[in-house]
Amino acid sequence: MSRSVYDVQRDFALSSGLRSEIIWDALSADQADVLQQKIANLIGVHEAKITRKVARQRQQVFDNVWQQRKYTNDVLLSAIIYVLVTNETDPELAMQSTSFTCHPVIRTRKCVMEEEEDNSDCCCMIFIDEHGRVYANWRQYVYNNTLPKGTMIAPSQGIYRLTNDVDTGVHLMMHATPASRVKCKVLKASDTVATMGGLAASLPVAAALAMPVAPPLLLGATVVGVTAAAYSTVRSASGLFDRHRYGQSNSLCDNEARNSWLGVAGGVVGLGATGAANALSVVGSEAHAAAQLAVKGINVTSIVISGTGVANSAYDLYLKISDDEPLSGIDLLQLASSLIIFTHSINNLRLAIEATNASDLRYAVRNQTSKIFGQIANESAMLQSRDAATQKFDFVRTLNDIPYKEVLLSALGAYKHLSDLGAALLPHLISSNEAGETQLNVEFLAKQFGPKFVQHISNWNNLLDVLLALGRYFSEQTVQLLMQLTRSFLEQNVDGIECTLKTFLSTEAVLYRILMECLRNYKDFTLELLDQSREPILAGVATYFESLQPNNTENCRRIKCKDCPGFYHLKEK
Repeated sequence: MSRSVYDVQRDFALSSGLRSEIIWDALSADQADVLQQKIANLIGVHEAKITRKVARQRQQVFDNVWQQRKYTNDVLLSAIIYVLVTNETDPELAMQSTSFTCHPVIRTRKCVMEEEEDNSDCCCMIFIDEHGRVYANWRQYVYNNTLPKGTMIAPSQGIYRLTNDVDTGVHLMMHATPASRVKCKVLKASDTVATMGGLAASLPVAAALAMPVAPPLLLGATVVGVTAAAYSTVRSASGLFDRHRYGQSNSLCDNEARNSWLGVAGGVVGLGATGAANALSVVGSEAHAAAQLAVKGINVTSIVISGTGVANSAYDLYLKISDDEPLSGIDLLQLASSLIIFTHSINNLRLAIEATNASDLRYAVRNQTSKIFGQIANESAMLQSRDAATQKFDFVRTLNDIPYKEVLLSALGAYKHLSDLGAALLPHLISSNEAGETQLNVEFLAKQFGPKFVQHISNWNNLLDVLLALGRYFSEQTVQLLMQLTRSFLEQNVDGIECTLKTFLSTEAVLYRILMECLRNYKDFTLELLDQSREPILAGVATYFESLQPNNTENCRRIKCKDCPGFYHLKEK
């Protein structure tokens, strides 16, 4: 059974939102590869071979998203939304349409409220579309996007917010795409007329090379040709200006830009030097490139994902796979890594293999993201003062970068000073149940490392992976020391960091970060050295988490926004 526009958007919302809260995924300055992985799972996933065109498109999107960190202290705060376009114009039919295209848009944080620096509601947010075009706010996107002709259905204000209905709906907006407007139709008609005029005008001139042609006819052809050339130049130059305005490249390496340059160059021949100077002034220093054009450009076709096809990524889990369609083992393995666009976690294998069909997997993803968002909400509410109980603030989801156990074991094996002990030596922490499944001893964990250690466990499987890897390469005494360090960090540092970031830090994330801190800075890794370095290790881990703070008043200028009630920080160069 085909899924409707509303069904798809509701599923996206349930996997991406929590009530009416604004949620951001945080990436530190050294986690650019995660954003690149997300973009790779959004753009060109249906290409049998990744062409240079797709590679450039991905890079353009990445560059324009990554540079928005200038507003958030070099930390990227972003979220992915999806805009669906259908040919239906009736609102009810549009919502129920099963024929649509899907277009990802990445939203990044810019402004925050004057009195509530952790609240971006009603403030400007930056939107970057699948072509890398940058829009200063949601209104700019709605009225200036390059979506195909039709009706766009998107989350209201570009933010997934859920309703309080019994069935939990999603707040959506509908709007005709710019390509559907009269102005756009007039421009397209003018393009056709100008092209036909240009072709018709060229025929008498070409004929004059072979036989005499009446002067009036040649004069008329010249007038039409010059008019067509002028129109072509203006339209092409406007296209280049539009690309520059929305952050797209005007390089000759870009097919679409090259096509516009060809239009400018072709028009310049008919307009002369004065017209050329005026037309090329819109693109400034890149004007000289037009003189180097020697080949004809190829039109770029927008990459869209329709409502039918085969599974290529987690994208298709929502768009194409019906609720009762079974998934093969290969499908699940392929989907596992691409689930990062929803989970903000690099370890999704168990999540995928526990599902038997698309509906199960969507439900599992929804449950996992809802659990994380709920933990952030509960922890943030608990840490707020009574006076701030009604204060609104954004939620921030930090990256879960704990890899699969096999990947972690391989990474640890690369450190030559570590010895493979052959098996995990953690009898008190880990045991096997009657079914032979490995499990954690929760009572021992709580008794040995305190209640907060257990309360902050977000993903038991992730913690188990880290402990099994530790037990493989380190003595039980060293593992105990690392876990004691984790306990100390949870009890001494976590509340302050969570309150500042409006996030939830899990036990397994802290333990993994402590392990990485030790491997990078204490390569001897003797028990004595680590015991003597407790304070520097904890300070290094605290510095990492504190670096995710998006509002740094020391290194950033605070600027009042002209377009919204808030202000933004701009990082000093």
